[in-house]
Amino acid sequence: MKVVMIAVESAPYIKVGGLGDVVHSLSKTLVKMGHGVSVIMPLHKRVRADLKKVADGLRVYLDHEWKSFSLYEDTYEGVKYLFVDYPPYYRRDHVYAPPKGDYEDNALRFGFFSLAGLEVIRQTGMAPDVIHAHDWHTAMVGLYKHLYYQDLNRVAFVFTIHNGMHQGIFDSRFLPNLNLPWEVFHPFGGIEFYGKINFLKAGINFCDVLTTVSPSYAEELKQYAYGLEGVIREKKYFFGVLNGIDYEVWDPEKDRYIKVHYSAKNFKKGKQQNKKHLKEVFGLGNREDMPLVGMVSRLTSQKGFDIIKGVIDEAVALGFEFVFLGSGEEVYQNMLIEFMKKYPKSVRVRIEYNEELAHKIYAGSDIFLMPSLFEPCGISQMIAMRYGTVPVVRKVGGLKDTVIDIAENPEEGTGFVFEEYKPEELLHAMLKAAVYYQMEKCDASKRWSELIKRCMSMDFSWQKSAREYEGIYSSAILLRRYDN
Repeated sequence: MKVVMIAVESAPYIKVGGLGDVVHSLSKTLVKMGHGVSVIMPLHKRVRADLKKVADGLRVYLDHEWKSFSLYEDTYEGVKYLFVDYPPYYRRDHVYAPPKGDYEDNALRFGFFSLAGLEVIRQTGMAPDVIHAHDWHTAMVGLYKHLYYQDLNRVAFVFTIHNGMHQGIFDSRFLPNLNLPWEVFHPFGGIEFYGKINFLKAGINFCDVLTTVSPSYAEELKQYAYGLEGVIREKKYFFGVLNGIDYEVWDPEKDRYIKVHYSAKNFKKGKQQNKKHLKEVFGLGNREDMPLVGMVSRLTSQKGFDIIKGVIDEAVALGFEFVFLGSGEEVYQNMLIEFMKKYPKSVRVRIEYNEELAHKIYAGSDIFLMPSLFEPCGISQMIAMRYGTVPVVRKVGGLKDTVIDIAENPEEGTGFVFEEYKPEELLHAMLKAAVYYQMEKCDASKRWSELIKRCMSMDFSWQKSAREYEGIYSSAILLRRYDN
C-alpha cells in the first residue's frame, strides 16, 4: 500500500525528541516490508541536506490571504521526503518553541502545515491509500481534508497521539485566520474545548483510526487525557502500538560514535572503556565504586526533573555521579547548571541536543534515568537496554510496558521500577541498582552482568510494531471505503 506520513520532524534531517526517531524508523521498516512511504515535513532552518526543488508556487489560503510555498525532495533509506518551504513560519531557531515559551503564531504555523501537506498530496498526484499524521501539530489534517479536500475522501486517515498533554489549544479568534467555519466550533464532534480551539481534539474526531504509542498509555488516556478522555473513550477504533527503535542506528557492535564496540558476549570490557571515555569527555574522575548515572532527555516537567531536583544532593553525598544531556524549559536548564556548579566533580551537564554525545552516554553509563511524571512510550529506555545500560524508571505508560522490575521478577527483570512520583522513591530505586552494581564489584557476584545480558537480549526492533500498523492501515482503508 501507499502511505504518506505527515510530521513536523523526522530523523535524520531534524530531531527534537523521540517523534523524529519514530517517523523515520517506522517509515523505513514499512518500506522494507514492501510498502511505498513518503514523509511530508516542513523545511526547518536546521535541516542540513542537499535537497532538490521539485515545485514552486503551491498555494493554500490561510490568515485571510493566499500563501505560496515551494517544495523540495530527497530520498533516504528508501523513504521519499517532501519538504514544505515557507520561510516566515519554519526558518526559525526552534522547531516548536523557544525555551521561554511558545511562538505566538503556532496556530497559524501548524494550521498552514496541515493544509500544505494536503495540497502537496493533491498537486503531486501521490494518491495514497493512507495518510498517517503525528501529534497535534498535524491534527488539523483530518478536518481540512473533510472540509476542503473531498477529492481525497477515499483516502484513509490515521492519527497518532504521541503526547496527550500537548494539545494545541488556541483562542477562538484564530478560527477565521485558520480558514475554518464557525460550524466546526462546537463541543460534540467539533473542535471547541472550553471556549477555545483544540487541534488535538480535531485529530481525534476526524480520523478513521486513532493510535497512541503504547498499550498502557492508551489505557491511561481513557482515564485521563487533560480534558479529552471522554472524546477518546468515544473513539471506537483506538489502539496502543508500542514504538520500537532502529537497530541499525542503535547498535553497540557498529556504532560509529562510541569509543569501543561491544556485544552481549564481551560487554564488560567494552562498557568499561566507554565509561572511561565518557567521563573524560564530560570531565569526571575515575571513581568506580558507584554507578555512573546518565540521562538524555528534553528538559521538561514531564521527564521527572522536579523529583530529580530532590535527590541530587543526597545522591552525590552517597557517591553517585551524573551526566545530563538535553535542552528545554529554562527553569530545568538553570537547575542542572546550578547543580553542576555546586558539584563540579560529580554532576556534568550539556545543554544541547548532540547525537554523538547521546550515543556515548547510552554506551558509557551504568544506569539510565527515566523518572517520568508520565511517559507515553519512551524510546530512551529501550536504547539504554540495547547498550547494556540498566534503566531506573517510573511505572507509567510505555516504561511499564518495556521495563521489568527485577525485585518483582528476579529471573526476567531488566531494570528498577518505582511507582510513586516522589524523590525518596526515585532515590530508593537508584540505591537498589547501586547495591546490585557494588555486589559484582565487591564479591564477584554475577547479578549485575546477568542483568546487563538480559537488557541487551531484549527485542525492541520495529518489525513487530510495523506489522501492527500494517493491520491498522488495512482496517482504516476498509472503514473509509465502507463509510463511503
